[in-house]
Amino acid sequence: MNLDAWRRRFPMLVNSGYAAVTNASAALLLGLLMLAGRFLSAADYGRFSYAVALSTIIETVMDVGLGPVTVRAVAREQSAAGRLFRHVLGLKLLWVAIGLVILFLVTPILRQDPAVIRICYLLGVSSAVRSYLLTARGLLQGLERFDIEAAIVLSDRALLLVVGAAFLVSGSGLVGLGWAFVIVRLLMLVGVSLFLGRLVGGIAPTFDLAVWRELQAAALPLGFFMIALNLYTYIDTLILGQMRTDAEVGAYAAAYRIYEGLTYAPAVLASVLTPTLSALFVRDRAAFRRLLARMLGASVGLGVALGGLMLALAGPVLRLIFGGGYESAVAPLQILSAGALFVFATWILHAAAIATNLDRRLFLTTVVGLVSNVAFNVLLIPSRGIAGAAAATVMAEAITVALLLAQVAARLRQPLPVSPSAAAVGSELLPPV
Repeated sequence: MNLDAWRRRFPMLVNSGYAAVTNASAALLLGLLMLAGRFLSAADYGRFSYAVALSTIIETVMDVGLGPVTVRAVAREQSAAGRLFRHVLGLKLLWVAIGLVILFLVTPILRQDPAVIRICYLLGVSSAVRSYLLTARGLLQGLERFDIEAAIVLSDRALLLVVGAAFLVSGSGLVGLGWAFVIVRLLMLVGVSLFLGRLVGGIAPTFDLAVWRELQAAALPLGFFMIALNLYTYIDTLILGQMRTDAEVGAYAAAYRIYEGLTYAPAVLASVLTPTLSALFVRDRAAFRRLLARMLGASVGLGVALGGLMLALAGPVLRLIFGGGYESAVAPLQILSAGALFVFATWILHAAAIATNLDRRLFLTTVVGLVSNVAFNVLLIPSRGIAGAAAATVMAEAITVALLLAQVAARLRQPLPVSPSAAAVGSELLPPV
């Protein structure tokens, strides 16, 4: 049986395999971060981690929900994929410009350190380019071409490792590492653009204000959610950057990177689930419930297993990856690992919420988690430092899971949409061929 036959017969299995390759390629990125931790000083690694957090938050402004909407809309009406993608690309030009302006204005206000400002600007440019790459990945996920997505992500991270390592070994330091990200992302943008042009019949941005308004109305709730989610994820790093030293920021970032690596397992499930659940929600509610229950149970079990393992091995793993200078990161890594079951469940519930059009509720739920996270951080960081930041993350995650579970359960008790085509966000936005 060839691969196409396997894909038709066992789509979830094959797509999960490709998604696993995509997320496993994060090991290449972890390799680059390991080198950065060893070649940069602890303070410079903290500055780099701060810049990653800030630029990632700004990146969500550049996307403003267009990525998830692309996945959902293309999954429900694949024949409209090319036209939808071209409208999204046109609208993204506006939001990327807005995001860059925000970054260039906000960075000097938050931090006056010239080194921090330079690396934030470089990673901001990289994030602008990466925002287009993420939209391309949304198109491919909606088309269930996880094989192509895996090839793109693997190429991106392999190039980052090679080019970034070359800059670090040459002694270019923090700024050189920033330039590595910019160079690689520009190369990837050129290559991906050429490929997608053949796949969907051209990718020249389409400028249609009427369609843009409708498209943005559908994307904006998810955009607010993604902004709140990234703030929720990285706010502890930003608060640490204001309240503690760059070296402490670097130690916490080392712990968080390893913990984040654990979450690639539920990310595989979530990336495959989103298009599948999006289709099932408007076609077979019973199948939706069965699949969601299975995946939620699997993710929680996986969180307990992997979190428990990392809890026991936190010290050796940190020393292996980042060296002996990050002993202070052991305690926060253990705390984060103990709460892994919450974040594993959150990934699956996010996929379910997006698939069921719970966009506004998802945003409000994430805002509650964000506010809780900020409050816990402000309360705990002064007395417990980076361990307090880790504890704040776990407590906020537990609150978020409880709220998401209640919202998704309530949504599934509501009746189906009037028709599948009415629910296919994006199809009604496109002009006739």
